[in-house]
Amino acid sequence: MSPLILSLVCLVSVGISGNLLGIVKNNKIFLYISIIPCIYIFVYGIYLTFGPVDLYEDGTTNFFLKNPEEKELPTLFIILKLYQYILIVIGAIFSYLYFRYLKNLNNKSDSI
Repeated sequence: MSPLILSLVCLVSVGISGNLLGIVKNNKIFLYISIIPCIYIFVYGIYLTFGPVDLYEDGTTNFFLKNPEEKELPTLFIILKLYQYILIVIGAIFSYLYFRYLKNLNNKSDSI
């Protein structure tokens, strides 16, 4: 599985865990499981920002090689320019949120 596909899968899993926040925030196991994809997409977003990979350039090159009659890119390719920043923001926000819930859950269990 390529890192790009894995980042998309992790992004979807973070979205699902975000929708089930009421269940996730009260269970340590679900919090640990939810933190892993958050950290991955955050680290992968930083790698895409500072690393040698440029998704936009690779995507546009492949698009024009496969479709030589096209003169302009579809608007969907704008997402490729912003994808690394989307990963960083979502990974950072949800990592912080889940770590905070985990800390609060640990504090509750320590006080009992």
